[in-house]
Amino acid sequence: MVRWANVRWCGLGIALSLMLAGCGATRSSADNPTSFGGLTPNTPDMEAGLVAIAPGFDIRTYKAVVVDTFAVTDSEIQDEGDRSFAVKMTHYLHVQLLRRLRESGLFQQVTSATDAAAKPADGPTLRLRGVVTRLGRGSQAARYFAGLYGAGRTRAQADMQLVDAASGKVGLVTADRRVASYGWPFGGSDEEHLEESFNDLARDFARFLVRLSQGQAPKAAP
Repeated sequence: MVRWANVRWCGLGIALSLMLAGCGATRSSADNPTSFGGLTPNTPDMEAGLVAIAPGFDIRTYKAVVVDTFAVTDSEIQDEGDRSFAVKMTHYLHVQLLRRLRESGLFQQVTSATDAAAKPADGPTLRLRGVVTRLGRGSQAARYFAGLYGAGRTRAQADMQLVDAASGKVGLVTADRRVASYGWPFGGSDEEHLEESFNDLARDFARFLVRLSQGQAPKAAP
């Protein structure tokens, strides 16, 4: 009797470990990365996904960055409901990028392009632009019943570019894709999963820029 109880508890512990280990968004290979300014992201990086850097681009030159609001590609919009949801998600990504870039300490000034009252940057300035090329809601029901096996995953991908605000020259491009299938409690809403994906994406993009400022080259995950 004791032995069977131990087996049951062991099985429960393994299941819980798998669930907790699988919580959160994970990186997936970027799908059809977008080219900007003649640059196509194709070098793997453990935080930024795929990247490409223009010759001579030095992020340490810049003390300010202006963050644009991203658009969602038409292929991800089927109706007005999708359009409304896309606006909500891109706003969330916008806020997270502002927050993470400010927290990084890399720039003296981080402002939103939508802030008309923001003081113009004094000195060389970057503009962060981009497009959300994947915004898949997945299936909450499938995540609830079979999320452990990757069913019903949400999908999010943002292709970004850092542009010299004065010249318009593209210095850096990235493409980062995240998927999420379940969390705790079981299932999780589409919005929760996509928010987590965009939060992680913004965090890791800022970390990558910090590494770049320290002279580190893009590096694939081990």
